[in-house]
Order: sequence, then C-alpha cells, then structure tokens
Amino acid sequence: MNVSAQQALETMQRSYAHDAVSIPAPQEQVTYWVGTHLGLAGIHVLVGEGEIDEIIETPATTSIPGTQPWVMGLAAHKGSLLPIVNGDALLRKDVYDGLVREYTMVIRRPGTLLGITLSQVFGNLKLPIEHHAMDIAIDDDIANYCLGGFPKDGKPLAVLDIQKLITESGLSDASLTHREIDEESSNG
Repeated sequence: MNVSAQQALETMQRSYAHDAVSIPAPQEQVTYWVGTHLGLAGIHVLVGEGEIDEIIETPATTSIPGTQPWVMGLAAHKGSLLPIVNGDALLRKDVYDGLVREYTMVIRRPGTLLGITLSQVFGNLKLPIEHHAMDIAIDDDIANYCLGGFPKDGKPLAVLDIQKLITESGLSDASLTHREIDEESSNG
C-alpha cells in the first residue's frame, strides 16, 4: 500500500480534528469596581481601592485650641503627627454621642495627611461596574463628595470621592476665625 505524504498528513489531520477539544466559546467580560465598604457618620459609603492609605484604631489625640469643632486633635502615627477629624462633626455638623468611633481611615495625598473617624468598617467589596448609577439616592450630608453609587441589598452605597472631600469640605481650613473664637469663648 503506497500512501503519499500528502495523504498521510490529511489522514493525520482528520484524526486529530476528531479527537481535539473544541475551542471554548468566548465568555462575556465583566468589569468590576473594587473598594472598601465603610460607615462614615452613619452613612454607608464605598471608597475605591487605593484611595485610602490604611484603616487604624482611632488613636489618642491631643486637642488643638482654636480649631474647628470637627478637629479632634493630633495623634502620633508612624513617626508623624496625624490630624484626626471627627467624621460625624465634619459631615453632620454634630458630634456623635453614642459609641466611641473605634476606627479611622488614614488619607495620604501630596501635601495632605489626615485621619477621619469611621462609624463602621464592613470590608472589601467587588461590584459589577454596570450596576453603578450616578442618580442613586445619596444622603444629603455626603452627596456633594460622591460620584454616584451602587445599590446593594436594597441600600444605596455612595462612592466617596476622597479628593472632593478634601478640597470641598473645608478640611484645608481647620482654624477658627477670630470671630468664631470670640463666640466660642463667650459661650464657654
């Protein structure tokens, strides 16, 4: 039996094609938003991955006279002084008098290092980006510092824009004016 090289290759190709595993069907690619689910002043917020430096136990602070009511004071942290801001007083304009805020998120940006107290730490989340909505119902006290949100378990989770919070909430001006100091002295 005389088989040409061409015929041998064709036979081999048919044999391999019959036994070969089929190419998998392309799967739909899902893009995820990844970050941390926190409670800030009792509001459920999401902070994108890499937006905060770390979450620490709220450290002991030394108060600073002549500062806004939301400034708790300075704390020693990793060889630096870390200003600690009361998240409730900053956003709600009222100091929370319930449980002690046990955790603080540390924000480190060029020219900025500060800690903001948290009401809760829920953990990391991974949500399909297609569920993100800009028109989601967000608490009025934090809406100006958010970039939409995600619905999760029937609750809106606001995506906190740390840069907006730093630049637009007054965090850069923690000192009281002379008038505010005089009013504070006369009320005290």
